[in-house]
This record gives sequence, structure tokens and C-alpha cells, in this order.
Amino acid sequence: MANANNETASSAVCARCHQANVSIIVRNEHLCQNCFAKYVVTKVTKRLESNKLRASFNEAPKLFLLPLSLGSCSVALLHILHRQLEHQENRTGRRSFRLHLLFVDQSAAAQQPAFTQVWRSLKEHFPSHSYSIVELEDVFNYDTDCILDLSPLYAESASDSHSSNRDHLEKFLSGLPSATSRADMIGIVRTQLVDAFAKKTCCDSILYGDSTTRLAERTLSETAKGRGGAVPWLTGDGQSPHGIKIVYPMRDLLRKEITAYTAVTTPPLTPFLLENTIGKKPSASSKNITIEDLMGQYFESVEQNYPSIVANVVRTSGRLVAPSLGSQDDAVCHICRLPLTVGAEGLRWSGEQEGSASTTCSNGSRDMPKLCFGCARSTLKQ
Repeated sequence: MANANNETASSAVCARCHQANVSIIVRNEHLCQNCFAKYVVTKVTKRLESNKLRASFNEAPKLFLLPLSLGSCSVALLHILHRQLEHQENRTGRRSFRLHLLFVDQSAAAQQPAFTQVWRSLKEHFPSHSYSIVELEDVFNYDTDCILDLSPLYAESASDSHSSNRDHLEKFLSGLPSATSRADMIGIVRTQLVDAFAKKTCCDSILYGDSTTRLAERTLSETAKGRGGAVPWLTGDGQSPHGIKIVYPMRDLLRKEITAYTAVTTPPLTPFLLENTIGKKPSASSKNITIEDLMGQYFESVEQNYPSIVANVVRTSGRLVAPSLGSQDDAVCHICRLPLTVGAEGLRWSGEQEGSASTTCSNGSRDMPKLCFGCARSTLKQ
């Protein structure tokens, strides 16, 4: 997709309404701004309807949790859902769902730009929704089952039982061997926190603003990190292993299309976007580059000229079927708590398969917690 800046395109007529001049080219289709906005909204609406998220007239409005990164995708999704609710109320006098907006403060794990002013502006512009801010270390308060502990393998990683949640999280992350490992674990902690928050606030579903591009990045990065078996749970619509419904309403839209949408709305959504310094891509020679950075660089270039490749990655992963959940309570990973691969016993902290030579904890115990292959690779020190 590109802006129709050249003389030929600007003098052309929209392929849909056949009235207004073309301003945007979307996957080889020349559209005006209004038709482009309808195109984006229709994609989201169809995805919501296919997941049957709206409550019937006789039901109480459902409550959806919308995690916000304050990037273009999540803010655009908020704008679309807000407009839908306004239209519903004007037409029927009621709303079929309510939104609870959540921002996760990750300052305990990484540098983060100031978000207070943007968050305040967002609340003023969309006042009819409920808002919450949680810190990443709050995962221990919302999720009592969260276990972030490397001490069974590394004695030096043991945390003081009287340490604060922030100290516990920092201790865990500092014990990881690489930048990729830290980014991986931060993502896992954030997901667990969002899931636990949704359960505690009695939300019916979680709506993520991930685009086709973002889901393609996650598909390949999780596969490269050794968590390919979990791709159906990490990228697909449906029930999560943690017991709550996950939906990606923006999954049929490219990131560049959503970014363009934020500029054509009235008023534009750009004042509500957080300039994310964390997301700036490092150079290829940087020792701190992560797998997520590499995938982001790759798909950023691919979606410009070959958007079908990005869409094919997501469509292919969407055909994968999540394995049925086992009945054993211990058949989940010690850290990410995703089910272990069906037919396998999991991995020990040493990275050895269950059933091989037994290993011993740093404290002399042989009771080693099981890990999926991805978490074993992220936590294993060379």
C-alpha cells in the first residue's frame, strides 16, 4: 500500500465509489480516504462477527479487555470499537459490549518512553470506557501461579523471600543469558499478566490489536525460539490454555494499512500514539539484537512489496490445530505454562529430554521442573 502521490494516481477515481479521487493504493486497489476507512472497519467487523462476540438483545453487555501498547494497531482498534458502540447506542439505545482498556508499564524490565500524557489524552477522547494501568511486576499479585525462578538450576539466581515483586522480576531477568531470552521472557510475563487481569476483572474475552504483520513476525520468531508447537495458541483466535477467549480482530490487516488508517480518521489518531523508543530497530551488527528485531526488520520490508507473503504466513499458521489439552496438572511448562508437546514428557532444566540421564538441582534435589523447549533454550546458560 502506498499514498497515491503521483499525478496519474491522484487524477484517478476511486475503484469502489467511482466518485472521489484516489488517495491510497491498497493491495493494488485504488481507493479514496472514505472507502479505505470503510475497508479497514469492515475487516475488523467481519472478524468480530465470525467470533460471535456481540451479546444478544436479551443478554447483558459483554466485557472485553483491550490491552493497549499505545501503538497504531491497538489505538486503531480502540477507535473502531468505540465508533461501533456509538452507532449501536444511537440506533438501538444500548451497547452489546463494554471495553476495559489496559496498559502494562514495563519500566521494570526495559527503558520505556513517558506515557502519562498520551494516556490522559486517550481517556479524555474516549471517556466512556474503563481504564487501568498495571506494572509488569504486578503479575505476582494477579497470578498467584506465576513462577519465575531459575534457582533450581542456578543457585545464584535464588531470590530473597522478602524481596519486592520488582526485585524478584529484575533478578529473574538479569539471570537470563541473552537479549533474545530477556525479550522472550518479558513477552511471556506480559501475556500471563494480561490473562490474569482479564480473569480477575471477569472479562469475557481479550481483544488484541495485532496486525497480520505482527502475527507473521510472531509465527516465525516463536518457531525459531523452539516454541513452534505453541503457534496455534499464540497467533490464533479461540480459547487459550489459560481458560480465556483470545481474539485478534485486526489479523486481516497489514501494519502499514493500519498506520495509514490512523492518519485518515477524523480527527487523526496520531496524537494518541506513543513514540516507542523500545521498538526502534538496532543495526544488524548490534550484540543486543533479538529474534523479534530480526523478524520485524524482515516483515517490514516484505510487506511493502510482497504483502501476500505476509498474509500467507498467517493463513498457514491459522490452519494449524492446537493440540488437545492433557488431563495431567503437571503437563505444562514451568515458566510459560503452555501445554507440553503431546507425546513428549517435556524438558528438564538442563535441556535434556525426560527419561534421559537424571539431573540434579543446584540444591541437590532431583525434583527438576519441566520446561517446554522454547523456555529451556531461553533460560539455559552456555
